[in-house]
Amino acid sequence: MIGSDFPQIHLLFLNGNFTLKSIFTTLYCIIIFFSGTCFKTSLSVAAERVEINVSNENFHKTAQFKSWKSTIEVSSKVGSITHGLFCSDPSDIYYTAGLDQYNITRISKAYLDKSNTLGYPKYSGDESAFSDKLGVEPDFRIGITLLEMNYDICSNSEGISGSSRIKLKVELFSTKLQKIMFGKIIEGHFSSEKKIKIEDYDRVLFLNAFAELFSDQKYVDMFKDDAILEAKSEFSKIEIKEGQRFNGGVQKNSKDILTTVVTIETTTGNGTGFYLGDDGYIISNYHVVGEAKFVKIRFSSGHSITGVVTRKDPSRDVVLIKTESQAPTNLTIRKTACKIGEEVYAIGSPFGERLSGTVTKGIVSAERKIDGANFIQSDAAINPGNSGGPLLDSSGALIGVATLKKNDATGIGLFIPIGEVLEKLGLQ
Repeated sequence: MIGSDFPQIHLLFLNGNFTLKSIFTTLYCIIIFFSGTCFKTSLSVAAERVEINVSNENFHKTAQFKSWKSTIEVSSKVGSITHGLFCSDPSDIYYTAGLDQYNITRISKAYLDKSNTLGYPKYSGDESAFSDKLGVEPDFRIGITLLEMNYDICSNSEGISGSSRIKLKVELFSTKLQKIMFGKIIEGHFSSEKKIKIEDYDRVLFLNAFAELFSDQKYVDMFKDDAILEAKSEFSKIEIKEGQRFNGGVQKNSKDILTTVVTIETTTGNGTGFYLGDDGYIISNYHVVGEAKFVKIRFSSGHSITGVVTRKDPSRDVVLIKTESQAPTNLTIRKTACKIGEEVYAIGSPFGERLSGTVTKGIVSAERKIDGANFIQSDAAINPGNSGGPLLDSSGALIGVATLKKNDATGIGLFIPIGEVLEKLGLQ
């Protein structure tokens, strides 16, 4: 917190004044300390909250601490500290990169310790460095945002004393629905009249904050096997900058249009994707990437980069991938519905890298609704590897995303309307 190493805890003896009460309390605190629960006497904590123990609930859903964010900027003042026996010589405490890393480590540990103590299932993927590649995913990912932090403490050779508070925002993200299902702002307060180690001081502060989370019945209910999950909110909107319409349409601009299309490679296969906007975003199919977090993006030139899957909607078979690159050409999005019989072009990598950037021509055959989902039907050829590629009208405007070919019919391909793709991925 302040860049110093403090000596061992020394709770109740100050200036050599020993009392019978202090001796008994010291023995009590030693027992409590090694049991890892709380500090006694002279240590003031926030009002007690009744945490809900789920050990006997037979829960199976797991959560992984995954995301950390601080709204406190580096070099911002987060409190004050005095020094010595008489708590003099005051100075300010500032938020630093080191303090941020300390918070990530200690706060995540406090969350996991509290979760395990109260009987929540442990996420086994934390024990493997390759959990993302093995398809082992938790049911929820925990994101924590630091909103406020303030220390008013005194430090000497025995440790620190004083009062502190912290405010956090906790969010529960469903890996299945790809949406935030629960959010809550929690606060923790802690004060100690006696000097204790900084790690122990902060541990109680953080645990006090999480007591508010684990006493919330709504949070507990999220882990029930029969819980009906309803999204708290949609994806935050991402603004997509559209390109200009091509003069001469697809036939005269195919070379430029092909620069937007890439081959996506995973450990299980490959498919197609395409750039949209100028911020490095690629759209493809969920069934192309599966549960992979990272994928290889290969360009027609042969070179490749890594892409990160940032959003996905399995029910609509679409994903959004973020890269540190962008296409030299920007596609425009058609706002009007397609018409039966109009000319369209499907672009993809039908057999992987070997035939990347293949353009096939067809017409819109029909508009279909299958299992409640809308599709554009076309006779533009779709083959293995085409999935995730763009469907363009004759002017080069984007109207759909290839998703599958009907196995029981020749020349029938289905495409997801681009308007629904944008809606499901939170793009506008």
